[in-house]
Amino acid sequence: MPPFGKVLVANRGEIAVRVMKAIKEMGMKAVAVYSEADKYALHVKYADEAYYIGKAPALDSYLNIDHIIDAAEKAHADAVHPGYGFLSENADFAAAVEKAGMTFIGPSSDVMNKIKDKLDGKRVAKMAGVPIAPGSDGPVSSLDEALKIAEKIGYPIMVKAASGGAGVGITRVDSPDQLVEVWERNKRLAYQAFGKADLYIEKYAVNPRHIEFQLIGDKYGDYVVAWERECTIQRRNQKLIEEAPSPALKMEEREKMFEPIIKFGQIIHYFTMGTFETAFSDVTREFYFLELNKRLQVEHPTTELIFRIDLVKLQILLAAGEHLPFTQEELNKRVRGAAIEYRINAEDPLNNFTGSSGYITYYKEPTGPGVRVDSGVEAGSWVPPFYDSLISKLIVYGENRAYAIQAGIRALNDYKIGGVKTTIELYKWIMRDPDFQEGRFSTSYIAQKTEQFTKYLRQQEELRAALALEIQSRGLNRQGATPVTTSQRQPKSAWKTYGLVSQASSRVMW
Repeated sequence: MPPFGKVLVANRGEIAVRVMKAIKEMGMKAVAVYSEADKYALHVKYADEAYYIGKAPALDSYLNIDHIIDAAEKAHADAVHPGYGFLSENADFAAAVEKAGMTFIGPSSDVMNKIKDKLDGKRVAKMAGVPIAPGSDGPVSSLDEALKIAEKIGYPIMVKAASGGAGVGITRVDSPDQLVEVWERNKRLAYQAFGKADLYIEKYAVNPRHIEFQLIGDKYGDYVVAWERECTIQRRNQKLIEEAPSPALKMEEREKMFEPIIKFGQIIHYFTMGTFETAFSDVTREFYFLELNKRLQVEHPTTELIFRIDLVKLQILLAAGEHLPFTQEELNKRVRGAAIEYRINAEDPLNNFTGSSGYITYYKEPTGPGVRVDSGVEAGSWVPPFYDSLISKLIVYGENRAYAIQAGIRALNDYKIGGVKTTIELYKWIMRDPDFQEGRFSTSYIAQKTEQFTKYLRQQEELRAALALEIQSRGLNRQGATPVTTSQRQPKSAWKTYGLVSQASSRVMW
């Protein structure tokens, strides 16, 4: 018997499609919502029913609680899955779903209200014994107070917005002058993004890695930790590549975090999925608690592959009141291999990761052993400029990390998307970088490697242009058209520049 009859997915894109697949496999009906910009989107086509909820801007649609609740009531939905982003961690939305007599697939509004922001999370973490970074105990009231705290704990520090996420209002600060420079700017950014300008300060970890732990709990007080995910490869505090397990941790380091994380869950009676974001120093081997994400994570498929479990189905069952189906010991025995996820963003890495909206003119997903694609687009899809740039996720699996990297290289080479710029070419370069292959990186990896990968990507663009011109030239000649003149044709030296004279076609990285 399915836990619900009909579930509305209050989201869009790849996560909406991924959640709907789980819903349908469980024998339930999937309901979509869509904005004006998404009326022809893949998640709308895939759903059993779809309801219009407003104009393109998220505030008029995917962030409009009244419109989503109205759609859920019209559909006679029994439950609402929020996905991630948008309203997924909004206690008011969870409360509205509950008030309408439906199940919110996530922690309850009461639980969410116990940890409304990152500072609430830090207070509970301290009670639970989860390591926290030195810094302010609450919001910092003024720049003068910020300067005093920074002097006490020592630079570098992190200035952070207490509310929200996605890297907004977070800045590393290395000196008093820089703190003066960023303080008001971050307050303004925090207010614009989250409606609250509260900032706090933390000590910056030395050579930090971004490592998150997956907490899973039921409504009866039973918990497990599905190990961790390495999320260190990021730009502007936004993750790009994630993997599980982390190549940096020893088993004893991993396990020492389980007890305090579970205690955190017990203190606030948390249930379903929760993710503990931490900074981990390769130098000191210490963890610092960053925040608790009260939802499913973008990178959840890496955990699914190494544990061979479906976290979305499990999340739905736990929200419906089912008991946790395994103990920590049983879960540990399920771990196999390594998984890597690549966020396929419609962005231009050569132009400071600027978003690339437009129509997808060609689309071909990679297939084969150890390859999974969670996508929200297809050929002909429009990538609108109003939302997050994530259009799909490529996830690969191998019996160890080295095999997963090789699977990733092959799959990235096979993934073809036309019409918009994407991050695929960047990931190809990263996979071949010795520092990544050997696990030597911190959160500053992209910033430190910018010059190298920019040079590589420019070479790839020039090579594609040379090949296109050569193909066009040969095609015209075969048709008896006027030959392209020497001055119009790419000089043959261009082939030598990239070492491709004798085997150009086999070396091209499309």
